[in-house]
Amino acid sequence: MSALKPEAERLDALLHSAGLACGASTAHGVLSGCLVADDSLSAARLARALGERHPAPGHDEAALQAAIEEIRLDLLRALNDPDLGFEPLLSEDDDLAQRSHSLGQWVDGFLGGLGQTPRLGGLKPSPEAAEILRDFAEIARLDPEPEDSEENEEAFAELGEYVRVGVLLLAEELAPERPRQPIPLQ
Repeated sequence: MSALKPEAERLDALLHSAGLACGASTAHGVLSGCLVADDSLSAARLARALGERHPAPGHDEAALQAAIEEIRLDLLRALNDPDLGFEPLLSEDDDLAQRSHSLGQWVDGFLGGLGQTPRLGGLKPSPEAAEILRDFAEIARLDPEPEDSEENEEAFAELGEYVRVGVLLLAEELAPERPRQPIPLQ
């Protein structure tokens, strides 16, 4: 089992209880992609973007909706942070293969979320944005079995930073013409 941040462990449990096939990294990627494409999406719309559900008996739907709303607000704050504080939610496992797999899942989710947002239908990405999206498609197919080595650790760190900055660049390019809505402080 991979080591997840406490908020990711909670999200994983809620997703599993809701009968969703995705884990925390994928779900965070989907929600990030949706909000990069359209920052006005509600928590209910984001919940539907996560896929078909088959809830377990005793599933707490209110807790899932609250978690999605919390993630929605956190993502909006991070995507609009002047200090560029956005970070994908990834495994914190010591195993490089597990972290690489988590990054691939996150990016795959991001592309899925980005692609299912109707607002993007009329937008044509710049050549830079198109290149980032092509690179993301390659990263989503990342080999999850790299050897643990200092060179591969450095390459993973660079790839993670590329994803982080690429998301911020896409968010900036795809920002709606209208001013972004104020984001409530916690």
